[in-house]
Amino acid sequence: MSALRKLYLDFYMLVFALYAFFNKGIAYSYLAEILLVIGVLILLKDFRKLEIIWDRSMKLLVLFLVVTLVYIARGVGKYPLMEIIRDSFMLNYAIFALILLFFKDQVDYLKEKLFLVYKWYPLVACCSFLCLSYIPFFETFKVFGNVILLLYKFGDMGVHLLISTLFMLNGYIRMSKRFAVINTILTIYIFLVIAAYSRSGMLAYLLGLGVFFVYTKSRELKIFMQEYLRYIPLLLILALGLYGATKLEENFQGRKVGLSQLKENVVSIVSADAEGSLNDNKVWRLAWWGKIIQDSFSGSNFFVGRGLGMSMAAVDDIEQDEDGLRSPHNFHLNIMARYGVPFFLLWMYWMYLIMIRIKRKDISQYSFTLLTILFVFIVNASFDVYLEGPMGAFPFWTFIGLYYIETMKLPEKPVTAV
Repeated sequence: MSALRKLYLDFYMLVFALYAFFNKGIAYSYLAEILLVIGVLILLKDFRKLEIIWDRSMKLLVLFLVVTLVYIARGVGKYPLMEIIRDSFMLNYAIFALILLFFKDQVDYLKEKLFLVYKWYPLVACCSFLCLSYIPFFETFKVFGNVILLLYKFGDMGVHLLISTLFMLNGYIRMSKRFAVINTILTIYIFLVIAAYSRSGMLAYLLGLGVFFVYTKSRELKIFMQEYLRYIPLLLILALGLYGATKLEENFQGRKVGLSQLKENVVSIVSADAEGSLNDNKVWRLAWWGKIIQDSFSGSNFFVGRGLGMSMAAVDDIEQDEDGLRSPHNFHLNIMARYGVPFFLLWMYWMYLIMIRIKRKDISQYSFTLLTILFVFIVNASFDVYLEGPMGAFPFWTFIGLYYIETMKLPEKPVTAV
């Protein structure tokens, strides 16, 4: 590996770790964007060395990027340029997948660093949550922009915790038995915290584990997981002890750590009779989603959407609890609203082409794990503003790139030099 490639990959994984560990706290550091620009320059320097699988999903991905360029031009003069560029990155972050394909020969080095990040994720997440909750200094400590460094979106935390769990179950993370026990207790504890504060995070984690267990290709792993479940009650008791000792006030949404909050969150997902902020939040989202669908199927919005640059909340006259909220809590409907219904259908087809492979019997356990991870990203993006920004988009397209690299190893997938 050349010194330049190693330096870039080290920087890549440093930025990845920062986004995984600190999430919203470094959202305005622009580290992901700097990383992307450097990666594009490296890519352009040796563009002829780029090899890709020119299948339907790759063709659609390139189409998405080309159309986004057209939509940027379409918005110039109508809206502030920075707002147009900002919205365009909801798909421009996909360039990270192409950058990783350029580094496919160094993928083992990248995976080694990735497993290391998620080895420490439960401990870092636990420490960050407790520090923010109990130490006044961290309640106001900011590094980038006007966002508290340890402020973390719990739905996003559920995605990363699931990734850490899957890597541990597969044995990709090397650790002693004592460390594995501690990590498991911390994982259960953080999951309970996530479940109290975020229904999407709870749902994403549980659905991810369910899909992984049902569709896993390794019979030995299923047996291991069944035996592992025997020890969960004891570890759960220990985690519940730590959870019960966590006494905190209600947050801005009226939620707090506690078993009663867990019960309310679970009931509110399947019941329309729940009262209070949980139900109000659900009705607020459904009303906005319904308006987007109605507007998208009327007039010119059907074919070309509203474009980039405008605040969707302002256009739809949506009351906001979050300052600066521009997009609905659903990435797919955001695609529909901004790009139109035909583009939305292509996006849904692209996801189908990726996710349908999860049922294939001939894919490796690692590829299956990557697909499960991508599934969880999509679930969380269906209930939150997630893939629009670097906190979700950067890791999502990183895992897309890793999966494309794996598919290049399949005999029926011919590799094409650009």
